Amino acid sequence: MKNFYAIIFMSIFVVSCTKEDKGDITDPEQEISLTACFTISKDTIAIGESLQLTNCSKDAVIFSYDFGNNEISNQESPSVSFQEGGNFTISLVVYDDQKNSATFSKKIFVEAAVESYYLFPDISAGYNGLPIEMGINPQNGNIFYLEKSEDMVNLSTSKFYYKELGSDFVPSSNYIADQQFNTKNAYINFLGNGNKNIHFSRTLPELYGSHEITLNSNWALTSILSSATKYLYGYLKEDVNFIFYGTQKDNGTYKAVIEKRNANGDAFDVQFKTIGSNNAMLAAMIKTTDGYVAYGGTFDKNIILPFIQNYRPVLTFFDTNLTVTKTAELSNSVLGTQITEANHLNGAYHLIQLSNGNLVAYGNGELSITDSEGNHIKTHNFNEDNNIQAMISLGDSFVISTGDGYLRKFDPTGTEIKKLNYKGSFIPELLEINNKLFFVAGYRTKESILNLGELSVIKILYGAVDKDLNMIDLASIFN
Repeated sequence: MKNFYAIIFMSIFVVSCTKEDKGDITDPEQEISLTACFTISKDTIAIGESLQLTNCSKDAVIFSYDFGNNEISNQESPSVSFQEGGNFTISLVVYDDQKNSATFSKKIFVEAAVESYYLFPDISAGYNGLPIEMGINPQNGNIFYLEKSEDMVNLSTSKFYYKELGSDFVPSSNYIADQQFNTKNAYINFLGNGNKNIHFSRTLPELYGSHEITLNSNWALTSILSSATKYLYGYLKEDVNFIFYGTQKDNGTYKAVIEKRNANGDAFDVQFKTIGSNNAMLAAMIKTTDGYVAYGGTFDKNIILPFIQNYRPVLTFFDTNLTVTKTAELSNSVLGTQITEANHLNGAYHLIQLSNGNLVAYGNGELSITDSEGNHIKTHNFNEDNNIQAMISLGDSFVISTGDGYLRKFDPTGTEIKKLNYKGSFIPELLEINNKLFFVAGYRTKESILNLGELSVIKILYGAVDKDLNMIDLASIFN
């Protein structure tokens, strides 16, 4: 009996001690107040639209979001956009300072009907419609674009048309000319006498020139000029006169050229500029507070393959008298091995200056950001051969299009902060109208043609986004 009572006593003692010891230890389940929580700005969004998440977690110090689209974020209250439609689950895992965790999730729906935001002009079956320029007619304020029309069935000569949009977005159309050579760049100079002076690039692998047509107010041809030795890429308006820039052959060498013209388009001053030690071109030009800056390049020109070698993109600085003050080669470029013929210098080139003074140059799929003196900040190369792409300044940021079907927004240092898959491939320009960005774009699609089967073609769409690359209803762009 003694042993029995001893065992009972020891058991009671052990239990009592155990309870007493635990009295000084708090139950973790009762102590943790960590919760995961976030709210969303809406539960149904469009492709490319920004969704704002607002954190409402308690006692969290680390945040880990999984948006369900292979993107993650560790920001406390991030924003996100989706490039594909469908249902997505956004999950949040939070941690407190003791490494405890909690989870929370919400579902959203991304509308996939991107096409509902666009307008599609009529283009005959079997035809390509490629936009190669767009802008605003200064004589009436209407949006216009230049279209290259290609018959993909009968393979007849391609033709250029001037299209102008009315308030109903139905384009009027005027024939301009037949295409002679490869053309991926064009622009219109609206003259003081009412005429339209239209320039087209005119290149072959070895040929480097341009095609210039002047039409009167009734679209009747008044003059035409084809050159195998001069290519003017664009112009700046200076009071009533114009400053054209480009390249022109002089004593066997293509030199950077400035050509001044009066209000009626008559040239009265041609200035050759020495940039580097060999051939050079000025492909885009802007006016600055103390002169001008041009974006172009230097290269070696051969009469056999490769027709162009050693291409180097360059910024050229001018004073107010158009005297070259300095040049700055854009470092980290890979274009020296990619540009091997004149056709590769045939396309859209852009140069802008941001509100902080930084310069941004874009051409041949390569984006370069420098400071105001041309010192390198960042370079992006998108590795594409589609040279009909756009860029626009938004002051402290900028937007470009890329041939892989995206609009991309960058901060002043060249860091990408947003992108939108807009389903197109070719945008020559972006226009800012009523704080919205309007574009005419070419997109690839397929058509079934009788007796030919399925044919790959390029068609045109009209679209608009806001400055944060959220797609908007096109009909509201002028409201």
